[in-house]
Amino acid sequence: MYKQSIQDIQLVIIPLDGTIFNLNRYRYNYTHHFCESHHLDYSLDDFYHHLCNMYEMYNDTPVAKIMNEGLYNAKIEREMMQYLTYKGLKPKEGFLELTEYLRQKNIPIAVISTHRYKDAIKYLEMAHLKQKVDYIIGSDMVSMPLPGKEMLENVLQHFQIKPEKTLVISSFEALNKASYQLHMNILFCEDLKAASSYEKETSYQTCHNLFDVFNTLLFDRYNEMDMYSSLLGMHKHMSKKELDSVKNKWEEDYPNDSQLNQIVNQTYAYHLAHLNEPVVKDGSVYMQKTRSRKTFRFDDENEPDDTPSKEPVENLIDQEENKTQPVQKSFSSLNSKEEDELTALLSQINHKKDTDVLIDENNQDHIENEDEDEYDEETSFSWIDFIFNFIYIIATSFLIIFVGIIIYIALLPQFENPNMFFQIITVIFQGYYTMIESCFRVFFNSLHTLIPIIPNYQDYLINNQMFSLDGIQLFNIFIFQIILMSFIKIIIYILRRDSDNENHSS
Repeated sequence: MYKQSIQDIQLVIIPLDGTIFNLNRYRYNYTHHFCESHHLDYSLDDFYHHLCNMYEMYNDTPVAKIMNEGLYNAKIEREMMQYLTYKGLKPKEGFLELTEYLRQKNIPIAVISTHRYKDAIKYLEMAHLKQKVDYIIGSDMVSMPLPGKEMLENVLQHFQIKPEKTLVISSFEALNKASYQLHMNILFCEDLKAASSYEKETSYQTCHNLFDVFNTLLFDRYNEMDMYSSLLGMHKHMSKKELDSVKNKWEEDYPNDSQLNQIVNQTYAYHLAHLNEPVVKDGSVYMQKTRSRKTFRFDDENEPDDTPSKEPVENLIDQEENKTQPVQKSFSSLNSKEEDELTALLSQINHKKDTDVLIDENNQDHIENEDEDEYDEETSFSWIDFIFNFIYIIATSFLIIFVGIIIYIALLPQFENPNMFFQIITVIFQGYYTMIESCFRVFFNSLHTLIPIIPNYQDYLINNQMFSLDGIQLFNIFIFQIILMSFIKIIIYILRRDSDNENHSS
């Protein structure tokens, strides 16, 4: 066991798939639907304990009985990307507020993903979040899957930050194991399942959602201050002179203990901020009744030398009794219940009410399985799409020839007595048609050699009774353009499919 803390955090690591987005839930619903259609049993617990990276998370699962794990992974990643591109992708509630807070504190954000690096980039770009993070690492950039430590060690090496200064916002068991081995600080944010005893034992704290994580980072330090206060001999009823005396005594007794002096200074600043001042938390500052408002400092910052003078409470009472001058009313201290209610209101203003991340499983599966059926139909092969694409190619080829004829007729005198510009166009067209004619000649002559009943190219030109020689020329261009455009579309389609399937086959 080791002591975890969220004080003096210098790096935050967040998983993409279950903390920023709901990708793990999409994966599970897809896999559950796939196994159900093949009469296989695959529970949420099995899926959760297999989460590691996209290459090995389906090993030794029921999926392997039906399909090769690599092919299945390629299928689900491709179709999930297509579906989310069509549907759109948004981060979980609270993530934008959390990133904004970390940026204000100058704490870098590293994103780790069980997807490939380029897929992680694509998902962040879809949600317009790529500029909000400082470092991204995918499962294809390391050889050992979680709970191996390699991915986290690479992040630490990149930022040159020690594990004890790093906070991991985890959402699944394997990441907890890897972080715990490295003695990192862990906040477990529930995703697919509620936190079990292992997640609770290995985490600094478990949270239901990212708003809970945000509130923990903001307010949990107060609890630590109360704990340190009793140990250091400071309490809320002390005057500034008494606080100074205790602080100076600790500094004199332990001048070389920087860690202890840091805690003493933080606790001193904490009580000094409360001294004779009723305060209210608003997430980042303390609202005070004095004109010169004092900002509470979360990080290790030097306390200002001069503190605003406070008017004694007795003077306020005398002023109130006098009633001859305007009176500035003193706010009474809030009890714990009122303070918590006001904190929640000020922290989450302009945002939706925090809702439980864990939705009823049956309803969630039903809704998202219907979505998956829709994008399965969209990604399947359709003869109607094929026919429309072919008609589009024919129309495009015809339009090119039609426009060329119109231009030729309109500028006929220029082509008959060409200047330099029209002469260049004529040479280019002749070269283009010579290439087309060579292709047709090779095609007809080769077929004629194999099948004598098919005419050779010369007979095809001379004995053709349907078209004139100019008509055959236009017909050849028309057919060649259809073949060329069809070939290009097929090549593009194959390249895209190969790009989606790369590194997935076993």
